[in-house]
Amino acid sequence: MRARKWWEWRRLRLRLKTSYLAVLLAGVAIGQTPQIESSDVERVGAHIACQCGGCKESVSCPMAKRGCSFCVPAKAKIYKMQAAGLSDASIIDVYKKEFGDKIYLADPSSFFWITPTLVIVLGVIGIFYFVRRNQRPKLVPAAFTTHDPALDKYRDEIDREMNKW
Repeated sequence: MRARKWWEWRRLRLRLKTSYLAVLLAGVAIGQTPQIESSDVERVGAHIACQCGGCKESVSCPMAKRGCSFCVPAKAKIYKMQAAGLSDASIIDVYKKEFGDKIYLADPSSFFWITPTLVIVLGVIGIFYFVRRNQRPKLVPAAFTTHDPALDKYRDEIDREMNKW
């Protein structure tokens, strides 16, 4: 095996130093994100629509993890306002004043959950009504609907024969 020359060792040490520096900077960057990614920020961010133009979701949109131009600064601003002691409603009001009412995303109403149930119930009622309406009437032979004294003697004989068994 060939011995390394002094400049190769120097270059290797430089690479190790830059790798250590990159790991240190990544650790510092990761240490900063949990503040912005907290549940308090997500709770308020769920009511603010993303304005980047690439999505129609809240500030908690998936683009925020890729560096969305609106979501990351908005989350940082929400965190700073929460640290200053502002309530959720006042933070949302600040965004409404800045961007207008279109930025506010309300919670889904209970009507959202009633609609599918109502559609299913109406569908079952409609199917039941359709089946009842288009059902064929039961055919009853005319011989059993009328009373004929000549047939009574045959019916009595059939009854006696059936009782023997």
